Amino acid sequence: MRMLQHGRAERMTQAQSSIATAVAGYMVVMLFIGWWASRRVKDTKDYIIAGGRLGWALSIGTIFATWFGAETCMGSSATAFREGILGVIADPFGAGLCLIIAGFFFAGYFKRLQVETVVDFFRLRYGSRVSWFFSVFYLPVYLGWIGAQLLAFGYILHSLAGIPVPSAVALATGVVVVYTFAGGMWADTMTDLVQCGILVVSLLILFPILVKDLGGFSAAKATVPAEFFHFYPRDASVLSWLTYLQAWMIVGLGSLPAQDLFQRMMSARSSSIARWSSISAGILYIGFGLLPVTLGILARTALPESSGDRVLIELALKYLSPWLVAVMIGALLSAIMSSADSAILAPASIIGKNIVTAIRPNASEELQLAWCRASVPILTGLSLILALCFQNIYQLCVEAWGFLLVGLAAPLIAGVHWKKTTSAGAVAGAVAGVAVWLFLRLFAGEAIPHNLFGFAASYAVLMVVSAATGRRGARRSTPAPAAG
Repeated sequence: MRMLQHGRAERMTQAQSSIATAVAGYMVVMLFIGWWASRRVKDTKDYIIAGGRLGWALSIGTIFATWFGAETCMGSSATAFREGILGVIADPFGAGLCLIIAGFFFAGYFKRLQVETVVDFFRLRYGSRVSWFFSVFYLPVYLGWIGAQLLAFGYILHSLAGIPVPSAVALATGVVVVYTFAGGMWADTMTDLVQCGILVVSLLILFPILVKDLGGFSAAKATVPAEFFHFYPRDASVLSWLTYLQAWMIVGLGSLPAQDLFQRMMSARSSSIARWSSISAGILYIGFGLLPVTLGILARTALPESSGDRVLIELALKYLSPWLVAVMIGALLSAIMSSADSAILAPASIIGKNIVTAIRPNASEELQLAWCRASVPILTGLSLILALCFQNIYQLCVEAWGFLLVGLAAPLIAGVHWKKTTSAGAVAGAVAGVAVWLFLRLFAGEAIPHNLFGFAASYAVLMVVSAATGRRGARRSTPAPAAG
């Protein structure tokens, strides 16, 4: 027994050394890419949407890698371990659906506008005062998402390299700030392509090893309760079905107004690339998103004593050699850093491009770019504080997107597809959605699908108020709505 413990300790020491080496090398590479990309940044268009010059490969890669982050890898595997597929409908399934919907119904329209932020669309459609009001909605959303990525980074390094969580989170914060500050969207795109490849390869290595150890997929599946593989509720109440519908909508529709998605569609070289790269990334996202979900479910058999919180890391330690563990950790860090840099750049772009110009209408390109960059460390610092105050990665992300669903999804969808939407209707809908969501969150308990009811209230009020106020809130400076 003592020899076994000694061997395990030696293995952990070797693994920790390999991980530390891999992480250090990874950080150096990411910082170099950020420095290289910074040489291509000349103005806010370069910084925010990479000059609108991305081709197929870069466009698909950056959309996929941005969304395939901590909540998909760490969060969904842990949630699937405890709840099965029904626990992770929001992400990856709802998230993949969002990318497909965005490609089919929004990408071409937004690309024709030739703007840089989603708040620019709100300004053209509803006016400057409304866009200023809507821009405030984005700050708490992205602080939560950034915080989730930083927290996941801290958990990984703490579990495997022995680095305290606060120190690990601070390390992640520093690296992401440096290369996002320097290179903006160009740095994000270049690093996304590297990170995406590492992540996919590492998961494809781990999955067959686990399945083979459990005697094949059919044998492994038979050891897990059947309900863990159910894709929809069985013998459920009306309330359960509404909660299931909410799970699809919370990211499926809630992320449509997301600035990071908008930026990537606008970064494409053409409307066709914007459309089909989003659709392709959505299909890839659902397919590869099943890997951590399935790994989490099968871990119930492979790791029966696990709590599930860090199940992906525990699987890597059990089945992979130290250097392959290092590759796996590099992959997880890749996903986290990819999502974190995108989440930081999104609100920074809104601050520099929309909030600064609202305060100073004649702000120069240099001033806007300076504020974009200055916002990066400020936003990341606030997210660092948030990350150290919360523990549930998946829930932190879902709640962030839920706020967008109840607040801005209806004004965005109706603004594109219903020409009778007015500024008054958009504002009233956003306020009503948030009010209903907040009331249900505070007084109705978790059993009530508050995000679903908040979105329904938002859309209903938007339509009623728009009908009552007529066309005086409509803007003539935007292209015609995409559909009647």
